[in-house]
Amino acid sequence: MFDAAAVAALTLFVVAYALFAVFERCRVAVAAAGTAILLLVGWVPFGDLAPSGWSGSGGVIEWNAVALLAGLLLFSGLLGALGFFRWVSYRLIVRTGERPLRLFFGLAGLAFVLSAFINSIAVMLVLAAVTLEVARHSGQDPVPLLLAEISAANIGGAATYVGDLPNVILGTYGGLSFEDFLLHTGPAAVAALLVALWLFSRSVRRASPPPPRAPIPPPPIDRLWLGTALGAFGVMIALIALAPWSGIPIWEVGIGGGLAALAIGGAHHLRPLLLSLDLEMIAFFLCLFILVGGLTTTGAIAGMAGGIASVGTGNLLITGSLLLWTLGLLSSVVNNVPLAAAAGPLIARVGVDSGLSTSPLIYATSIGTDIGGNGTPIGASANVVALSTARRSGVTVSWGAYLRRAFPVMLASLAASNLVWVFVH
Repeated sequence: MFDAAAVAALTLFVVAYALFAVFERCRVAVAAAGTAILLLVGWVPFGDLAPSGWSGSGGVIEWNAVALLAGLLLFSGLLGALGFFRWVSYRLIVRTGERPLRLFFGLAGLAFVLSAFINSIAVMLVLAAVTLEVARHSGQDPVPLLLAEISAANIGGAATYVGDLPNVILGTYGGLSFEDFLLHTGPAAVAALLVALWLFSRSVRRASPPPPRAPIPPPPIDRLWLGTALGAFGVMIALIALAPWSGIPIWEVGIGGGLAALAIGGAHHLRPLLLSLDLEMIAFFLCLFILVGGLTTTGAIAGMAGGIASVGTGNLLITGSLLLWTLGLLSSVVNNVPLAAAAGPLIARVGVDSGLSTSPLIYATSIGTDIGGNGTPIGASANVVALSTARRSGVTVSWGAYLRRAFPVMLASLAASNLVWVFVH
């Protein structure tokens, strides 16, 4: 049951998200207003804003994600200033001959593979910039490419233990290994990817081939400095991937990476680096975490989770499918980290009450929370990062356009992954 605070927090959350869709340019102001109400009324205590320890986790705000985003933004700015994105775009254009479908499958496939092992924020920061450069050179519409990459990145995050933070949370809670996730969520992720690429490619296929043109000269790059930057960026990515085993907090990796980017860039690249630190995006992330935190602290998420348990208890396939779809749809509007945190105790309770094995339920929850983030522009961090990068380059994808193109694909992807999950379990 929901008490008055939970109902009020849920109402505020729904109103805020509706205003995001209507007043896209004022999304930070809307989010800040909702955040102020939650804090002033006390539905989110000020003490819950801080992390519970040195690890950076435990608070309403996912400080690990915020610090990582800041560090990755600085590194993205450095690589852009050194010409890396222009160089990669040039190589892609040469390799594919500017043929739309080749570019489409190449970029989306790369997003899937990389996101299975690397945080999707890092993947989309790089790929979004590369995609915009490729589209500018070849005269293609970047929107279908970006939407397919976002979907592929979030789906790729479901494939492995380290692909997305909810997997780490749920895997740790259930004592599961990298191999467990690869064997049980990997096939479902591949099925979801194939469906998503097929649906998105229908809009790319109608593009006409590019007219003959003079060869594009390769862009000039400073190999020494670019090599240094890529080496440091590779170390940062490796530390992110190894974080579940090394015990190094992600926020330390983010801050250390940002400082490394500033040091490598030096005074010559200081201005573009500071401009790459999108403070509006970071502020929006902070407020978004607090809005979702209001649902957690008031018990709204726990109440929804309890409803799922009462409906599906006793049958593994029904309970797992219900978790996959319910949490998948919720992940379209709610950050999947608190959803995963709330789902852990729920799954444990279902297992005790019904005698069901909890591992299949964990896999279903992981698939739903990762893939469901594709439903809206703010369903996952990768979405916000990619679309914000595009907006800064003059390419805007409205809420209406995103929902028309991506939401049906998300539903089809969830259906495909659900079928595979049923078959595997």
